[in-house]
Amino acid sequence: MWFLRLCVVACAGSAPLSGVASAQGGVQSTVVGVPTSAVMASSIAVGVSSGAIQTLSSVIDNAANNFPSPVTITLTWDLQPSTGAVQVLAYFANPVAAMTSGPVAIPSSWLQGRVMTSGTPGAPTTFTPFTQNAVAGVGAAGGSLALMSQQVLGNSRTGTRTIDLELRLDLTGRVLTPGTYTGTLNIRAVTQ
Repeated sequence: MWFLRLCVVACAGSAPLSGVASAQGGVQSTVVGVPTSAVMASSIAVGVSSGAIQTLSSVIDNAANNFPSPVTITLTWDLQPSTGAVQVLAYFANPVAAMTSGPVAIPSSWLQGRVMTSGTPGAPTTFTPFTQNAVAGVGAAGGSLALMSQQVLGNSRTGTRTIDLELRLDLTGRVLTPGTYTGTLNIRAVTQ
């Protein structure tokens, strides 16, 4: 019996302590903020899927000499909606000597391009010489040609466009000194 009385006293004594412990469960610390951020960078890329090497095997004086195949250019972009437009430019770094054979040079004004891909905004649809100026630091003064200008709106801030650039060497009224002429046409995209 004595054991039974001791258990009753022990159980009764622990009851007030359990009430105190549950009352202190509502205490809270101060708030500590952890700043978070995530950055998705804008990107534009230009690639050439065919026509990366252009060769005229037989040039004719006093005629327009068309290169045999177009340069297929693919533009891919993922830009912020605040971007106004993305442009693709083709240019020769040295407009006075776009193509050279030793000391003899072909200026960029003798080379022409056009984009025949329908629906390409801002594209030259007739052969146009490479005599335009740089855009936003891209290109060369007097040696560039704007190939397209795509507006970037909410629904077009991400996209892909493929265009075909046809090239020709216009020797109408001109005679070219015999030689093997080489040069590099640069293609680059820029946002505005």
